[in-house]
Amino acid sequence: MFILLVISILITAIYGVFVIISIFGFYKIIDTQDCNDINDIKVSIVIAARNEEEYIERCINSILNQDFNYNNYEIIVVNDHSEDDTLTILQDLKIGNLKILSLPNGVTSKKEALKLGIENAQFNVISSTDADCVLPPNWLKLLVSNINKDVDMLLGPIVFKEKVGLLNAFQQLDMLAIQTFQFGLLAINKPILNNGANLSFKKEEYQLVGGYDEYETPSGDDVFLLEKFIKQKLTIKGLLNKNFIVETNPMISYSQFFQQRIRWASKSKFYAGKMLKMLSLIILFQNILQIFIYSQVVLSENFTNYYIFLLISKWLIDFILLFLVAAFFNRKKSMLYFIPVQLFYPFYILVVGFASMFLKFEWKGRKY
Repeated sequence: MFILLVISILITAIYGVFVIISIFGFYKIIDTQDCNDINDIKVSIVIAARNEEEYIERCINSILNQDFNYNNYEIIVVNDHSEDDTLTILQDLKIGNLKILSLPNGVTSKKEALKLGIENAQFNVISSTDADCVLPPNWLKLLVSNINKDVDMLLGPIVFKEKVGLLNAFQQLDMLAIQTFQFGLLAINKPILNNGANLSFKKEEYQLVGGYDEYETPSGDDVFLLEKFIKQKLTIKGLLNKNFIVETNPMISYSQFFQQRIRWASKSKFYAGKMLKMLSLIILFQNILQIFIYSQVVLSENFTNYYIFLLISKWLIDFILLFLVAAFFNRKKSMLYFIPVQLFYPFYILVVGFASMFLKFEWKGRKY
């Protein structure tokens, strides 16, 4: 039991170090600048869309409402064989700088849609977002202010739309933690993650690294592209500005949430980054340890208080992380659900992890 206790202490300590580094890094790169340095950079905004009739017009309108020269950007939406009215809605918009493309028969997936959109982009700066996202009014101004000649890829923050309930809070707090590690480790030049809902890069460098080719997975295009940029030693920057936060929608049912997270987890076996693998293992071991402590509290009569101390320490570390980052994203209400989320999170990690190895998942009406 002594050896097990020592291992448990080491796991918690290493996890704590990762969190502390990430929190300091996150707050180190918070940007509060206005959009003063506006240059003549032009942007191609690429959106892959499948069955997005509920959200696509809202997304397009948020782009059109940008405080930015209309002639300096284009919107390219690639329809991935939508089975609803997505294409009809797009065609009815009649917008001059909106280009609508459709994947040919036999070609499917978000990755292929993005590839087609980028191939048809007329500008060198490419920015991807999702069809259910809303972009803040100064998003394009901040983008062109920061993706200068020395920056090859620009990572931006995202947040879930705030709704009531445990499911939304679970997703919200999970995403806040992901964003902390993403930007916190980027601050020490260890980029590990990005998100295609707020991702910009140079088309020339995209072509140089081979674009989205190589990995035959239905998910993970954003992280795999990041890893290619890292391998080529290209310059990657994060812009952590409140006026650059893209808002997206959380899953509205536990079934949808489970399917989404299996999809996300299914790509992890293809990750090449050592730092990302190390962090993933530490988080996995930390959550296994938490389940072990739960079981010992319930089942063991000889349970040592050291484990209770470790559990409290882990919860305190997580609370500090989430509270500080929730303040930046203006999502403090989700912290009301901190305790139930903490209780169930270890089981979520294990269930989704194992499910991603053995189960198929469904996404946008397709089974993988």
